[in-house]
Amino acid sequence: MTEPPDPNDNNPLSAYPAAIGRLIKPWFSFAVVGLFVFACFYTLKLAEDLFLPIVLAGFLGFLLTPVTRWLRKIGLTEFWAPLVGTLGFLAILLSLFGALWFSLAQFQPDFPQYLDHIQERLAPIIDSVQKSSASMDRLSNWLNPGSNHEISIRGPSIIEIALSNAPTFLAVIIVVHVLAFFLLLYGARLLKKLVDMIPGVSEKQNVVEIAAEIEQTAARYFTSVTLINAALGASVWISVGLLGLPHPILWGVAAFLLHYIPFVGATGGIIAMTLVSLIHFDSVWYAFLPPLAYLLCAAVEGNLATPLFLGRWLILNPIAIILSFLLWSYLWGVAGTLLAVPILATLKIFCDRIDTLKRLGSFLGRP
Repeated sequence: MTEPPDPNDNNPLSAYPAAIGRLIKPWFSFAVVGLFVFACFYTLKLAEDLFLPIVLAGFLGFLLTPVTRWLRKIGLTEFWAPLVGTLGFLAILLSLFGALWFSLAQFQPDFPQYLDHIQERLAPIIDSVQKSSASMDRLSNWLNPGSNHEISIRGPSIIEIALSNAPTFLAVIIVVHVLAFFLLLYGARLLKKLVDMIPGVSEKQNVVEIAAEIEQTAARYFTSVTLINAALGASVWISVGLLGLPHPILWGVAAFLLHYIPFVGATGGIIAMTLVSLIHFDSVWYAFLPPLAYLLCAAVEGNLATPLFLGRWLILNPIAIILSFLLWSYLWGVAGTLLAVPILATLKIFCDRIDTLKRLGSFLGRP
């Protein structure tokens, strides 16, 4: 047996093991947490087909919670209220994508004309580049005689890509709506069963209060953002249609989806509209009117509508938005790009309601 340390021992080396333990323990805990987080992200990347529909169904459940409550107030039963809500949203979503597909089908025949127009606009620049690079072409031909080959590359058209991905897309949409329906139908019962597993009356009450606040706040956020983006998309659709830009519904749907991505979405939409407008209209001054209309709608949305309906309580940190955008776009591609900000907002809501995570919630909020 080892003898207990002598309290009268003045050897300074005897205190080293305890000091080293106190130094290593926090770093060991940090390493374990880091490995756990890395494993979670790796699992989300590896099992994307499993987790992505579940996350989409959860967000859809938050979005349809106020609708379901309103349907119950007007007399629908516990079963029919979520069913009508999910089926109604599915019908709206399919109608939206049907209109988008119809607009893409109309855009497909005009695409060669756009390419010809681009070539005409860029002809002077191309001619000057070709004149300056004549010597380089002669040098290349001298170094590689007989190496000139014509290569023709033809990729699938937009319609062919849409039709090939349609079955998978419809299957995901149906699975998401079925999961959202059952979450709305049995969500309260599942929460009750989870609360019953927690020991202590005060702990049970805290969990119920936190869950209710998260549900209420998240439902308010997702409903407000979706309605604001829908109003923005309709405004862009009407304004660019009145200004004569072709395929206005395509721009309206694009604005609706892109504004789920702050900063990057609006900037990308305005730049794309500017390029197309410059190609379509002969007058350069008139070509700037559609993107200016888009910019005006985005400015009203960002400076008036969003602060008015959401207030200042859920303004996210731009650095956190960019990091979330990079992370989820890497994990889940286009779907992750659209879900980056909703996931970040949900995380902030959760952190604001947990005492030990309030510092993280403060970092995710406005600087």
